[in-house]
Amino acid sequence: MIKAVIFDFDGLIFDTETYELESYQSIYKKYNVEFPLERWHESIGTNFVFDPYERLLTCHANLNKEEIIKERTAIFDQSILEKSPREGVIQYFEQAKNLGLKVALASSSTSKWIYRFLELLDLERFFDLILTADDVSEVKPNPELYLRVLEYFAIQPNEAVVFEDSPNGSLAAIRANIPCVVVPNTATRNLDFDHQVVMKINSMEEIELSELLQQLKLRHN
Repeated sequence: MIKAVIFDFDGLIFDTETYELESYQSIYKKYNVEFPLERWHESIGTNFVFDPYERLLTCHANLNKEEIIKERTAIFDQSILEKSPREGVIQYFEQAKNLGLKVALASSSTSKWIYRFLELLDLERFFDLILTADDVSEVKPNPELYLRVLEYFAIQPNEAVVFEDSPNGSLAAIRANIPCVVVPNTATRNLDFDHQVVMKINSMEEIELSELLQQLKLRHN
């Protein structure tokens, strides 16, 4: 019996990943340099050490990194104005509450980053537990974040479901032995996911939470 649903944040609840990617591509295009997309993809969902400005500054040694960061950040900040959570997200939160499920957020991003957007989107009220990179020694694909959620709610892996959008995030759930449903976004839809993910959907509008949980139950049986 499912007792908790666990959500990633970036790219799953709010598509910061796509907005960030577009802001980097925009600044690279301005200076006629190709953005290192493959390296970017490898870093999604984890804290993989990747400097997204390195190639640009290597090609244009005269550029000031601090100024480029400000310029890129301004593009990102402008792009998220009046943006909403991904389709079906709020409905999933509401349906989970109506089903009596615990709702957790487990993100590889910092608390400062996460709470910025939770406040912006008025989402903090939906969560019984919020864990970020600041709460663990290792982030995804290490399973520590998800194991901490299980420990907090005192439940077994098969009593929870994880929703992820990235290969690194889904691998963390799999390593914690928690069933994982992937909901890729524009930036991750063409990436390779582990064969052990239990379901892949295009958005949370595609299927109601209760029906999804029922399908997972039937597959398990």
